[in-house]
Amino acid sequence: MTISGVEQAPRVLRVLHVEDSELDHQLISAELARAGLRVDMQRLDGLPAVLAALDKPWDAIISDFNLPGYSGLEVLDALKTRQLATPFILISGEIGEDIAVAAMRNGASDYLLKNNLNRLAPALLHAIDAAENERARRASEQELIKSKQRLHELAGHLQTSVELERAAIAREIHDDVGGSLTAL
Repeated sequence: MTISGVEQAPRVLRVLHVEDSELDHQLISAELARAGLRVDMQRLDGLPAVLAALDKPWDAIISDFNLPGYSGLEVLDALKTRQLATPFILISGEIGEDIAVAAMRNGASDYLLKNNLNRLAPALLHAIDAAENERARRASEQELIKSKQRLHELAGHLQTSVELERAAIAREIHDDVGGSLTAL
């Protein structure tokens, strides 16, 4: 990738992989590598470790649906509870359409079946781009709110300055007229 004539190294994506099967983890890693993505992926399967890892900065979270003692939806709920905008992709070999729709309504970026992982890299990149765009939009909104507040303060200051200047001019005219009348 070249930006302004300077060669840039491809971005390394930090991905949390919530998966209990090492074989499935290797399969997903291989699929992302085959798509040309550079990924620093950490696999966790215990719920306490996953919940603790949510506090770290991740570009995305890829989660299996069926995990020992919990489901990927619980990880999604924890993400939502913490108000994190990290993209979340749910992957399963046995997810039903109703569960997939519920997950999407609950905030999942996408869902995939394990037998159709060729969509994983595009879905991951799309989810990350969408999350970055949403963060940029929120930052722009915050800047707009701050700008409006500064404009409001400036308008108030300007109005006060105009009123003070009018009062000063009125006093000056009053003094001049009063002095002229006294002289007459």
